[in-house]
Amino acid sequence: MSEEYRVGRFTEQSIDWDRPYDIGPSDQHLHAIGQFVTIYSNIEWQIFGLFAFYLEIPAPAVRQLVADANISMAGIIRSVEKHVAASTADTQARDDLLLTLKAFDSIAKVRHKIIHWQWGLDEGTKAQLNDFIRQKANNSSITLDLKELRSSCFRLVRIIQAVIFNGGILMGQISREEILRLRSDTLPETLFRP
Repeated sequence: MSEEYRVGRFTEQSIDWDRPYDIGPSDQHLHAIGQFVTIYSNIEWQIFGLFAFYLEIPAPAVRQLVADANISMAGIIRSVEKHVAASTADTQARDDLLLTLKAFDSIAKVRHKIIHWQWGLDEGTKAQLNDFIRQKANNSSITLDLKELRSSCFRLVRIIQAVIFNGGILMGQISREEILRLRSDTLPETLFRP
């Protein structure tokens, strides 16, 4: 591990892991992919919490229901959207959360490519992705720029913040005023919208 990393200055240059073989995405891509998948999964977990809240069933029972009924995450999101749209608790939080869920849905395409497509052997700032399931499609091979991947990670961070804050408001855990008081250094638009 480099000295640069140990003292807490984490830079792009410090992401350079030893590899037995020099294949696959660059270390920087692997790092950004890990960030993307971790944040995305955390958002799914937050949405699952909203799903349990609106069903008024404890989370373990909801997990069993989801497994037994084979409910997809897309189905859970649609259900949460319907419950949120019908909510009268806080119309601003409701509208902000619906906008946030749409933003999350729009970034799902990037997630599917990261998770399900085959990564190429490119190094550097671009990585090759191939869709071996539908190889004949015109867009079955793309490159994913490192800057674009990191931008998607930052967008996910804004989405998770908006889901946590708006969800907390709609579930009655915290008020918008309390959040604004705690985060007085930030504009409201950046707290509640992606």
